[in-house]
Amino acid sequence: MILKKVNLVEPEMFLSESVAIVGSSSKIMSLNKGELIDTYEHVIRFNRSTTKDFEKFVGSKTTIRAVNNHVFDNKDISNQGYTNSPSNFVKKLRKENILFIGPDDGPWKRRRRNTHRSCNLFKFDYQQLDKIKDIMGINTEKKLQIGTITIGLCILSNIKPHIFGFDLHNIARTHYFESRPGSIDTINHDPDNETEALRSLLSKKMINCD
Repeated sequence: MILKKVNLVEPEMFLSESVAIVGSSSKIMSLNKGELIDTYEHVIRFNRSTTKDFEKFVGSKTTIRAVNNHVFDNKDISNQGYTNSPSNFVKKLRKENILFIGPDDGPWKRRRRNTHRSCNLFKFDYQQLDKIKDIMGINTEKKLQIGTITIGLCILSNIKPHIFGFDLHNIARTHYFESRPGSIDTINHDPDNETEALRSLLSKKMINCD
């Protein structure tokens, strides 16, 4: 397959057109798409999402894991209502491709301490976030969720991803692998705008969705 360079990521990352982006919404538990997901050449997952015991629904394959500030920094967030988010998750990963997406460079500067030397590390240029907003038609001054950014990176790089487990309506937040606070972060994010953008991309056939 022809590989395309993913824009705004360093060091260089390349993806083919066969990309599954697996969200963490409990919606995915009703789809039984695990086998389909594993047929994709590239499977992107987020933060501390796990496949163990959920293979039927989410597949078992992971080729890239995109993580935000606190996950990359191995922060303990169990006191915030997350029931399956071990603090040293990233530090325990081995031989994985990890894409750091965050506005704070601090965790990236600590990357050698935060990760195992066997992992390949990549960084999204967060200063270029407006390019993601522009191509996705998102008009907001707020930050974007890393799932939205990852989809935007594919679109910006002329790759049509297949997304699984993303809520296309504004409902209480869920994770298929844990209990979590249901409230949507409207202080840092504009979820209405983001879900509207995903629906628009779907209608324009710029993404596939299950």
